[in-house]
Amino acid sequence: MILEIKKQIKNLLQEAGVEVEIDLVYPPKAELGDLALPCFALAKAMKVNPIEAAKAVTEKLKTKDLKLVDKIEAAGPYVNFYLNSQALADLVLREIKKQGKNYGKNNLGKSKKILVEFAQPNTHKAFHIGHLRGTLAGESLARILENADYKVTRVNYQGDVGMHIAKCLWGISQIRNYKSEIRNLKTIVEKVKWLGEAYAAGAKAFEESEKSRQEITAINEKIYLGEDKEIKKLYKATRAWSLAYFAKIYKRLGTKFDRFYFESAMARAAIEIVKAALRAGVLEQSQGAVIFAGSKQGLHDRVFLNRLGLPTYEAKDLALAEKQFKEFNPDKIIHVVAREQSEYFKVLFKVLEKTLPESRGREKHLLYGWVSLKSGKMSSRAGQVVLGEWLLDGIKKEIDDIMKDSRVGDKDRVAEAVASAAVKYAFLKTGLKNDINFDFKESVSLSGDSGPYLLYIVARIKSILNKSKGIKKLKVKKSNFTVNEYEKSLLLKLAEFPEAAARAARALDPSVLAQYLFNLAQLFNSFYTQCPILKAEKEVKSFRLSLIQVVEPVMERGLSLLGIKTVDKM
Repeated sequence: MILEIKKQIKNLLQEAGVEVEIDLVYPPKAELGDLALPCFALAKAMKVNPIEAAKAVTEKLKTKDLKLVDKIEAAGPYVNFYLNSQALADLVLREIKKQGKNYGKNNLGKSKKILVEFAQPNTHKAFHIGHLRGTLAGESLARILENADYKVTRVNYQGDVGMHIAKCLWGISQIRNYKSEIRNLKTIVEKVKWLGEAYAAGAKAFEESEKSRQEITAINEKIYLGEDKEIKKLYKATRAWSLAYFAKIYKRLGTKFDRFYFESAMARAAIEIVKAALRAGVLEQSQGAVIFAGSKQGLHDRVFLNRLGLPTYEAKDLALAEKQFKEFNPDKIIHVVAREQSEYFKVLFKVLEKTLPESRGREKHLLYGWVSLKSGKMSSRAGQVVLGEWLLDGIKKEIDDIMKDSRVGDKDRVAEAVASAAVKYAFLKTGLKNDINFDFKESVSLSGDSGPYLLYIVARIKSILNKSKGIKKLKVKKSNFTVNEYEKSLLLKLAEFPEAAARAARALDPSVLAQYLFNLAQLFNSFYTQCPILKAEKEVKSFRLSLIQVVEPVMERGLSLLGIKTVDKM
């Protein structure tokens, strides 16, 4: 809606003879207006300095019919616009109620097809907080892009072959009577914990013992060949454990996938693609392996077929891309993958341009930074890995402690929702490229920049509206009172929601939306503190109830785009 307001102002400027492409911005202080026009580009076109340009534009605009604008002032190189509060209130309340659940949607995507590939855990290994960040970012991004009219397909490429699995199976093989131990494992959590311990033992042995290294390498070959019945049976069973555990986490996080891809399914096609690329001169032989000599092009050298003739992860990614383009023919594939894979993707995309020309410009690595925990919590790690569910469970315990005296019904469900909001918001409020230093106390705060704080704001609004049932809401344009500064600030922020959602989609960054929601919550809090609602006189009370009645769905819609569910009571 703020876009519509900007459009009206731009039309006024065009009527005044301002034809240069302009962009309206938000002044840093309310006393400087509600919107401002920087006059630097305009000054260049007018061949005057920006201050003179601002004065000239202001004088021209004062002769126009300014329905939505109360006042226009030149301030240095800016033209400041002060919107009419009553007209703004009427426009905002009317449009939000009229559009309902569609408020905030945009058509940036125009039904273009996008694959968002995220999560990507390896079976037989831990689902750690890095996977957690990637999963939360990918799900939120998918929702934001769907809101922008993209046709989104969520895909998950999971590594179910490789040395990590051989290390795990070797670790299991070293356990006396391991078959008996397996029969005693009852829950999926017990099974995955047992797998983690076996993998840790195998990884340690691989680094410390040449004999163990050779044995693990042999198991890896047997997994690829699939001819050893005992290894094959153990591999299938333990793979299923991992996938069941991942599905449990995805359900807890409220994410879903339209297509699962597996590394094991890419091997045969990968070998053929690599052989064709070798013949075409895209790849070359080196010391018995097939490589991409990236160092000749300012990139890394990467192996695509090892000395045993087995395809590497790089080769299987070529096959994955070919399959994804064949199945979906997307306009873009976004790989939400950690920052340390940046150089890898540069090589992969370069090779893909040769082996799959239609992929050029349609593959993107959307990187995210590291996640660490503030001191005092690292002792709870499993080895060197902080588990995703350990973090979720730890935050839920913090919430349980806070809610121990609460009278809210279904306390466990509410605690789970609040804990989920705490983790999701803490991970999404920071730009994806930035590292996160996760703070338990900060993430569960009810007064700071946190998920629980935003849920608390929504719950407070719901409580007020429940108490107000039966009170007739006001038609603003028939009102006789003045909209105050707190109400106007809230109205302006509500009007900005569609633009914030569009910015998040353009930037491929959920933190844009998270910051908007926090600012909206703060403005509501200021309004609530300074402006009595239920105790106000009849006409004012009716207007303020109408106002918070539209704050609630905007907050809920924005939180939903972050993958966060609200609660009625806390």
